[in-house]
Amino acid sequence: MQMHRSNLLALLLLASSVTFGSLPVSAQGPSPAATANANANANANAADTVLHAAALETLIPSSVFFNGQSATVQKRNSGGVRFAGGAMMFVTKVDTGGYSTSIQERYQAYLVTEVAITFGKNSLPPGAYGVGFINNNKFVVMDIGGHDLFVTESQRDDAMSRPTPLQVLADRAPKSYRLYSGKTFVTFSPASNSGK
Repeated sequence: MQMHRSNLLALLLLASSVTFGSLPVSAQGPSPAATANANANANANAADTVLHAAALETLIPSSVFFNGQSATVQKRNSGGVRFAGGAMMFVTKVDTGGYSTSIQERYQAYLVTEVAITFGKNSLPPGAYGVGFINNNKFVVMDIGGHDLFVTESQRDDAMSRPTPLQVLADRAPKSYRLYSGKTFVTFSPASNSGK
């Protein structure tokens, strides 16, 4: 009986510390920093996440099919975004040595998206595509057969301090991202009705 009472007392002390420990200490409520941290944690699952090569290592296949051939990819030169609903978009540089010169000039990377995304005024439905930065500040998107879907404007970022062959970074505008090849980039964002 004595052992039972001591266990009961321990449980009551534990319950009261949990109940009273969660009450605010002062009438002022939580500090602004605590509120900001709580809001950030609550919204963490709702935010998009930029993905770098290490995060994509196991997702990207070692070779991809495009225009009748397979080519190996450069996983170290890849990037993407995991959107708030869990859907992903990623792009990876491709070794195009086996392709004709005319295709090599246009097909530099393989893009896969699970949601519709937009490049300027051009909408791209979910799927796999060949993409490339071409002459006259242009960016081309091709279907898996190598047919042009659209060409849009690209820009140059001379302030880029560490250019790489390919990467994805957040843009200044919310829900907008940049696909870079060196210092040249194109901006994209999820289509407004995209989700998973």
